[in-house]
Amino acid sequence: MSFDRLSRAVSTPIARRFYEVAKDVWQQGYEQPFVQELGKGTLSKERFTFYMLQDYLYLNDYAKVHALAMTKSDDDRIIERMVQVQQAIVGERDQVHRSYIERYGITREQIAGATQSAFARAYTSNMLAIAYAKPLVDVLVAVLPCAWVYADYGTRLAKDFAADLAGNPYQDWVEMYASDDFWQSAVWLLDIIEDETKDLGGKHLKELDSIFRIGVEHEYMFWDSAYRLQRSWKTEWDGPSTR
Repeated sequence: MSFDRLSRAVSTPIARRFYEVAKDVWQQGYEQPFVQELGKGTLSKERFTFYMLQDYLYLNDYAKVHALAMTKSDDDRIIERMVQVQQAIVGERDQVHRSYIERYGITREQIAGATQSAFARAYTSNMLAIAYAKPLVDVLVAVLPCAWVYADYGTRLAKDFAADLAGNPYQDWVEMYASDDFWQSAVWLLDIIEDETKDLGGKHLKELDSIFRIGVEHEYMFWDSAYRLQRSWKTEWDGPSTR
């Protein structure tokens, strides 16, 4: 994470708390082969296609979680933001997913037949369960890892591989997640969560710690399973591939 953005992001108590809770997994996630090969531009087409199909499915559930969060709030700021996020998800799919789908020749049949990997399903099922059953602040913390981790990794990749980014086939992907607009989505969540957690007791805060760390762990496994092209908990359980 760039120092300037890191210093701003962890300038509030709750942000520092969450960062400390998950920083080991967070850093290992950035160092793993999938992310580093994205930055270098050497990630194989097969692995990126697997990831894009999983991410396409993930975004459908991610939008539902935000819709459920909206029903738990009477705060106009939060309601308006949840609507904006759902619009942004559609925009992300249009801007990045469809362009890569065309570029890599992913067929409509592949998209229609794609199923979530076990790791992606665990991630989205956990978020949806929280969104249905838990208070608003829990839902906001559940979606924070995706926004914050992507903004961080995009920023770091754009910096660490700046010299070769122009020739990188994944340049559009890196630049979108490194953008100020995307970064602000993480900052907004952190600011709202800071407000929502000011009067919480220690027990609830520890529950939020767990929600956040589990989310960062799920992010790690999302990338890792895509690199290994693994759809089931055990490779030998993988059925006919839809990637």
